[in-house]
Amino acid sequence: MSNYSKVAIFWDYENCSPPLNSQGHAIVNGIRRIAHVFGYVTSFKAYLDVSSQSPKSVGFRSDLQSSGVSMTDCPHNGRKDVVDKMILVDMLAFSNDHPPPATIILIAGDRDYAYAVSTLRLRRYNVVLIVPPAPNIPQSLESQASVVVDW
Repeated sequence: MSNYSKVAIFWDYENCSPPLNSQGHAIVNGIRRIAHVFGYVTSFKAYLDVSSQSPKSVGFRSDLQSSGVSMTDCPHNGRKDVVDKMILVDMLAFSNDHPPPATIILIAGDRDYAYAVSTLRLRRYNVVLIVPPAPNIPQSLESQASVVVDW
C-alpha cells in the first residue's frame, strides 16, 4: 500500500465512546498510528448527538477536537439511526471524491454498516474496522472488513 493513499476516519462516537477517564489526545494518537499505516488522513470525523452527552464529556470532546477530530452533531429529534445514516452518506461521499486506492477507517460495532463495508471492498477500497471491546460484535460486519482492529 502506498503511503500516498488517502484515508478517511468515520467514528460512531455515540455507540463506541471510550471511557471518560481516558485521554482524548492519546485515543486520537492511537487511531492516527493505525491510519498512517495506510496513508495520510484527509478527514477524521466523530458523530454524536451532542445534546444527549453527559456534561462530564465536554472536556473529553474538546480534547478530541483539539487533536484534529471534527465533532459532527447528529440531533435525533425523535428519529432513529441518525448517526448511522450520516456516516453512511459521508463514506459514500468520500468514495465518490476519492477513487481507490484509498482507505476508510470505520470505528463502529453495528451490523448496519456491513453492506456498505462490503460494497466499498468490492470497489477496491481498503476498509479498516476498529471495534469496541464488546462480546457481541456481529460477524457479518467483521467478515466484510479488510482489517479488524480491537479498540
